[in-house]
Amino acid sequence: KNNNDAIRYADKAYNGERNPNADFTNKKGKTTLTKHVADHGKDFGVTSEKEYLNLAQTFLEKTPTPTTQSFVSPEGTYFRYDTATNEFGIINKFGGVSTYFKPDEGLNYWLKQISDYAPK
Repeated sequence: KNNNDAIRYADKAYNGERNPNADFTNKKGKTTLTKHVADHGKDFGVTSEKEYLNLAQTFLEKTPTPTTQSFVSPEGTYFRYDTATNEFGIINKFGGVSTYFKPDEGLNYWLKQISDYAPK
């Protein structure tokens, strides 16, 4: 099963329509960037919104590597995880980055995302 999953979730680049204007924006159009930097900036050693946003965008937009895995949920949300760096991020169905952090549970967190959100 694990080997099949590794192949099944071998990273594929995001192929939706990116909308950087929607990055870290909630349904009401309000920015969530300040809160994300406060909550997760320390994961990456950054304190500025610009640095954090740049890291999130780079992680989610870069060419897949052998250690990145991803899937697109039935709702159109792109999930990406890097097993080497423990980075996790989401691009929502509107093309905006929703979150970016290093999960405390690491790979187990990723496996739960697959279980909860990946196409069956």
